[in-house]
Amino acid sequence: MKRQEAAKLLNCSLAGLAEKLGLTTAAIAQWGDDTDIPPLREYQVRELAAGRKPIIKSKVRSNLSHSKL
Repeated sequence: MKRQEAAKLLNCSLAGLAEKLGLTTAAIAQWGDDTDIPPLREYQVRELAAGRKPIIKSKVRSNLSHSKL
């Protein structure tokens, strides 16, 4: 899926796509016009288009306070 297809599927602009995916417009711009968007982002777009909330693992926290240095 290309970024324009993703925006069309969600009925939004590229800036709107960035907002819906929690990204910056600069991140969206890096995808380019002729390349496929990353698979994780395609999954998110398809889930949002279907009216579902995508399941995304949250970032793993570093537990440095309990490690022995």
